[in-house]
Amino acid sequence: MKKVLLAIDGMTPDRKTFRYAVALCMRIRAELSIFQIIRPQYYREYRKKIRKKGLLARKFVEGSMVAATFAEAGEHGTALDIMAEASKEIRRLLQESEEAGVHCHFSIKSGNPEKEIVNYVNDHRNVVLTIYDVSDQGADQNASNSKKKNELAKITKGLSVPLVTVHT
Repeated sequence: MKKVLLAIDGMTPDRKTFRYAVALCMRIRAELSIFQIIRPQYYREYRKKIRKKGLLARKFVEGSMVAATFAEAGEHGTALDIMAEASKEIRRLLQESEEAGVHCHFSIKSGNPEKEIVNYVNDHRNVVLTIYDVSDQGADQNASNSKKKNELAKITKGLSVPLVTVHT
C-alpha cells in the first residue's frame, strides 16, 4: 500500500500539519508513516522545552532521546524497548488518524533530517509523498532562512518523491 511520510524535525508534530497529513492520506487512500528525527546536538534544548510541556510530551521525548542514546552506544535491545514505550505514547496522540480510517506507523531516528529523510524514502519504496514538518525545530528556530533553505534543497535533491513543507 502507498504511504505518505510525515517527517518531524522536532519534538512532536504540529497539530495542523498532522491533520493535513491525515486528510491527504484519506483522499489518496494511503497509510501515514510518521518519522521523528532527533538531532543529537539539540538534546539539551529539547529538555528545556519538555519542562514547559505536559507529562505526556515529557515521557515521549525523554524516551526518544534515551532510546537514541542507547542505540548509539550499541545497546540496541534497550533502545528498542524504550522506543516501543515512546511509540505507545505517541499512538495515544495519533488516535485521531485511526479514527479517520488512516493506518499510522511511527519510528524515531537520531541524526540529521537532510540525510535521514532521504534514507527513509530510499528504504521504503512505497512512500509516494513526503511532508516535512518544519514548525518545531528546537534550537533550529533561530537558524537563518538561508540555512533552512539549504537544508530543504538537500532534502529535495535527494528525494525521489515530492516534498511538501508546512510552515505554521
